[in-house]
Amino acid sequence: MKSFLLTLSLFAMLVAQSALAAQDPSIDRLLSKLPPPERLVDPAINDPLAKQMIAAAKAQNFGNALDASRKLAGRYPKSLGAQMVHGMLAIALRRFPEASTAYHKALSIRPDFAAGYVGLGVSEFFQRHFGAALADFKQVTRLDPKAELGWTGASACAERLGRRRESLEYARRATIAAPSSAAAWYQLAREEGLFGNRQTAATALARANKLQRNAPSLRSSRPPGGAAGQLPKPRHS
Repeated sequence: MKSFLLTLSLFAMLVAQSALAAQDPSIDRLLSKLPPPERLVDPAINDPLAKQMIAAAKAQNFGNALDASRKLAGRYPKSLGAQMVHGMLAIALRRFPEASTAYHKALSIRPDFAAGYVGLGVSEFFQRHFGAALADFKQVTRLDPKAELGWTGASACAERLGRRRESLEYARRATIAAPSSAAAWYQLAREEGLFGNRQTAATALARANKLQRNAPSLRSSRPPGGAAGQLPKPRHS
């Protein structure tokens, strides 16, 4: 059981690694924090397909792991864990439409599951369905208002939709929900900078960098623009 849970944690790490290839730093950080499915253990784990999936992941044969997860999810359509792991592996391999389908199935099983909306929001974002993704992240804020992921995801989506004031407000709410999160402060620095609030953005960036230095293992929580000390140029209406 312990080995199984550790392997599931690897899937969350895969998501972070795949995010490094993305061009959007705020969503890189969001992907890196997609919740691991340790709490989603259910009878599907006893199926030989689950063992195949784990073995493939350990061997870094992620295509085979995804294929096994598809079969597992199909065999156990009422398994929340099977649907979530399928979605995570699909995201890791950048199969975003497939991931969206998996997360929709997970949410049909448990409509109040915040982690399912996070995964769905990420999947929709990468398909440039920013309105749908924003709705998903807003669901996260309603279900778990203390979770930064809902607020930072909503901020990133609102920015892409041109809702600058709304995006800034979501970013500010993220730092209230998670004042010790470097990712939340990086998102606020980005949005304050884009809004033209240079001094406030610099203060937020300094705080994010300080938090990041105290948590060097969070390698994906890098500043907007990809380099410490940089601020985005303001956008004018």
